[in-house]
Amino acid sequence: MRHTKIKHILFMIILVLLIVGVTLPSGICYAQKRAKGEWAFPEYYPKKFDGEGYIDRIAKDEIVIDDCSYRFSPFVKFSTPTRRDTLRSRFRAGDLVGYITNSKHEIESLWLLKK
Repeated sequence: MRHTKIKHILFMIILVLLIVGVTLPSGICYAQKRAKGEWAFPEYYPKKFDGEGYIDRIAKDEIVIDDCSYRFSPFVKFSTPTRRDTLRSRFRAGDLVGYITNSKHEIESLWLLKK
């Protein structure tokens, strides 16, 4: 009976270490994400965004950023560090972007942070 208890405790310790080992690296990865202030952006970039994230999908009238879907405002503006006004086609899935939304929760400006 005592041998069974030791096996059970050992199994639980290994299970906990396995769970910590799997989840800890992802937390570290997110912790290393640079803050906007650490990047060098042109003066025309906003000091603050309503949100930031990676583009999952981009279409003519909508975009998915970090699994959240947004519609574009009819007057949406696109900007990159090299061009103040650019085309939507300059943005691709996987790009890190910042965005500003209007009162209807539509994106009114999209800013490239990192390709």
